[in-house]
Amino acid sequence: MSEKQTINRISDEIIGMAAMKAAMGVAGVNHLADSLADNISRMISGKEEWSTGVKVTRDKENSPVIDISVVADYGSKIPQLAWDIQTAVKDNVFKISGERVSAVNIHVQGVTLAKNSREKK
Repeated sequence: MSEKQTINRISDEIIGMAAMKAAMGVAGVNHLADSLADNISRMISGKEEWSTGVKVTRDKENSPVIDISVVADYGSKIPQLAWDIQTAVKDNVFKISGERVSAVNIHVQGVTLAKNSREKK
């Protein structure tokens, strides 16, 4: 592995953790979730648990592209929730890594009823 690839890998892990933290801080996000394919891939590759629901790739300009899979709280307005997550993720990633995010793609995997919703601190 070249030095540039090593730096990007470490950077992508930091970006993923920053994205996860930002997304979980948005009102209306119950938790992050992976698809079945992502779960199988994580088991095979041995990726750390932090990566649940977050995938970081790079575009042609080497800017981060982040995919986040969430389960929303019942009653959340999905378009507004997605916008809020995108804004929070872009801001937090820039604050922590100094990199501008090319895109934040939100995938709503489901909705949780109010009795199962986690409380925001």
